[in-house]
Amino acid sequence: MEPVKTDSTLPAKRPTFLTVLCILSFVGIGLSIVLLLIAYLGFLAAASLADTLNAAATANGLKNAVDATADAVGVSPGTMAWVTLIQLLLNLPILAGVILMWKRKKLGYFIYAPLEIIQAVLPIIMGFGFVGGMGMTIIGLLFPVAFVVMYGLNLKHMQGTKASEKPADAKGPVPPAAQKQAAAVSTPALKGGPFYEVRLSNVSCTPVGATFKVGMTVTAKKFVIDSKTGKEKEETINDEIQIGMVKNGKEIYLKAYRFTKTVTALSLTLDQKPDKIGVDPYNKLAEKV
Repeated sequence: MEPVKTDSTLPAKRPTFLTVLCILSFVGIGLSIVLLLIAYLGFLAAASLADTLNAAATANGLKNAVDATADAVGVSPGTMAWVTLIQLLLNLPILAGVILMWKRKKLGYFIYAPLEIIQAVLPIIMGFGFVGGMGMTIIGLLFPVAFVVMYGLNLKHMQGTKASEKPADAKGPVPPAAQKQAAAVSTPALKGGPFYEVRLSNVSCTPVGATFKVGMTVTAKKFVIDSKTGKEKEETINDEIQIGMVKNGKEIYLKAYRFTKTVTALSLTLDQKPDKIGVDPYNKLAEKV
């Protein structure tokens, strides 16, 4: 393990809540495909039976029973088969949406949300009666709406399709070293804005049972250019600075701390041992050179 002032972006970590939602969706979509396929085949069989009974004058009793069932539901078995097939096929783009959200892409939510609701209300759209459509739709909407809302709460952890839409805990593509040098500009170019000097020292990592106690000393200084003299001067710091940690190239910790002293000792507990520790890992601060 080594302390670093990293020049690269730490990859963002998928929140546990979003991970659980996606896993539940994967399971639910799998079950939906199986059940809808069974229902589709059943409705096809019922439609075939209805056609057969229509041609069999001696089976009026059975034909009447099939007609009565269709009247109660509001549609014929053939229509029900088509509705079920559409619902079955909708699972494919819905699955694609969940996969994108698993990868923390906002596009997945905008694919998933409308199709999930459409799949639930499709019986009403296609003309089912109250027994066959409205009743099932009211029940069937509970889980889709709940998942759409819960996924919506996780949108802040997903990346947009535009460069300006970043997750709250990530900065985007790994910047080249040249961009890092551009951030650490010389003091004359920083008139009117603060610049910083931050570094880590005394980094330690001690196993404590199944966890790891990570200690470090953070040195953080804040400077401004005096508007009258044009010279730099140190100011009392009262700013938030991020501490990030990676293991095997993946981010395992990222949190902003407010520093009010030049030297601050931190002690953190993690469930895994980091390989590297960085202060201001995403280069959010303009640094003194």
